[in-house]
Amino acid sequence: MEKRAVLAIVLSLLVVVVWSMLFAPSPPSSPDVTSPKPVAEQTPSEPDSRAPTTPTLSPRVGETGSPATEAPAAEVTVDTGVAQLVLTGRGGGVKAVRLLDYHTTLDEGAPPIVVEPVADATAMPLETRLVLGGRTVSLGDVVFDASASDIHLSASRPEAEVMFRGTMADGTAVYRTYRFTYDSYVFAVNTRVEGLQPAAGDQMALIWGPGLRQNRIEDTQRQGHTEPLPRSLVGGKIYHTAPKEVNEVQVDQGKVSWAALGDTYFTAVLIPQNPPAESAVVRRVREDALEVGVQTPLRDHTSQTVQVYVGPKSHQVLKQVDPSLGKLIDLGFFSPLARPMLQLLIAVNSWIHNYGVTIILVTVLIKIVLWPLTNTSHKSMRAMQKLQPKMKELQTMYKDDRQGLNRAMMDLYREQKVNPMGGCLPMVLQIPVFFAFYNALLYSIELRHAPFICWDTSIFWVGRGICDLSVHDPSYITPLLMGASMFLQQRMTPVTTADPMQAKMMQFMPLIFLFFFLKAPAGLVIYWLFNNLLTIAQQFIINRMSEQEKPRAEVANP
Repeated sequence: MEKRAVLAIVLSLLVVVVWSMLFAPSPPSSPDVTSPKPVAEQTPSEPDSRAPTTPTLSPRVGETGSPATEAPAAEVTVDTGVAQLVLTGRGGGVKAVRLLDYHTTLDEGAPPIVVEPVADATAMPLETRLVLGGRTVSLGDVVFDASASDIHLSASRPEAEVMFRGTMADGTAVYRTYRFTYDSYVFAVNTRVEGLQPAAGDQMALIWGPGLRQNRIEDTQRQGHTEPLPRSLVGGKIYHTAPKEVNEVQVDQGKVSWAALGDTYFTAVLIPQNPPAESAVVRRVREDALEVGVQTPLRDHTSQTVQVYVGPKSHQVLKQVDPSLGKLIDLGFFSPLARPMLQLLIAVNSWIHNYGVTIILVTVLIKIVLWPLTNTSHKSMRAMQKLQPKMKELQTMYKDDRQGLNRAMMDLYREQKVNPMGGCLPMVLQIPVFFAFYNALLYSIELRHAPFICWDTSIFWVGRGICDLSVHDPSYITPLLMGASMFLQQRMTPVTTADPMQAKMMQFMPLIFLFFFLKAPAGLVIYWLFNNLLTIAQQFIINRMSEQEKPRAEVANP
């Protein structure tokens, strides 16, 4: 019974690992996106807690200003030291964001990551839309004039401001002001419509999207890489669903803390300043690319101020912007345990400065903490092994009486004071720790391009070593060692079953795990390898202790 439980646990672990490696969502393609067809706003037939009580954004309708082709749109480049933003006069939006500290590959001179919309020239991030009298109008086609030329921030010039001024088709003046800070991924954007007399229900929204495309190369090969997904914090509650149909609109109404669109490693976040309770997050699919917006009501003022973060999903960086932004990093069901583990990794690495060594040290710490549970498990399995001869006798004696066999087995357990689940329960308690650490390693940007043992030049078939812990070991040395360690560990583990079929299945587990870990992130394989090595050492100590106790038991019971 115990062996079946152990086998079920191992298979469950294998299923999760295989699913994460083989069936993780693939990166999105970059389709040609055309302007969406206007669709009517859908009103739910039944009351919904997320349903808006005020008009919401529909797809863009009509032309609200001079087409971009009639006049050249000015462009302004702003370098904050960590990001380089290209602002465009068409719509006063952001054309692209270059993340200067993150590059496409590890090759020398590789270009930086560029975050931009998945769309053609008719779309951009940070488009402003107005809901006026139930009609949605866009400022995306208004041509703005810029008040400044290219800006390079530094310690001596830590802040800068860029103002755009444009005119809508009806002559209404629109102002958009950007404020930038040196060494920051965050900037503020204020949009103001001059002379507008808002009516009840009028709204203003800032839109990011469609999409969150990056010019990454090798990231499509990463395990755990996900396509851009929405995530927002509204009224203290996290929302993460996405529309499935083109032009379908989803609205989460309440006090908006932030709304984001992000994948495994990078994100764009809209953080409204002083949002009222009637604000909302709006999501819409535009030709397979997602838009996320923050919508606020127009009352006695006709402006909206939003902070925008475009950068890495780094726990350290995000918490400096807003402590609640740590919730952007989704570490799965065991997030309450995975987050402290990720913070522990970061803290230890601040001293070590090598995430490969850090993973090994944290693995040792986890093993020390779990030593009592593992020790209990091994002792129980050893006790079960001693009962194997008697269990076989009972199976022969009660081969035609299943119920009688079960009663006799329970009597044997009570007589020998052995808990048949004693070797299983400690393993069950360790499963959350495994999954938590697994996700902390798999979805942590800190491991992206983080080296372990890396040489400047290739050395025979070994290559350059492990230069990126977030992708598989190109030499396959660590997965091969991991498979060997699992085989050795299995040979040292007491056999607690008389079922030859189960025993044969367990013998194949090292080979199965080896196959699926060949393409696993090197950081995860290193964790599993050293966890196995520590388990082998622990098993060796327990076996030696058992051998030393045996002579003493024989003397006490001649």
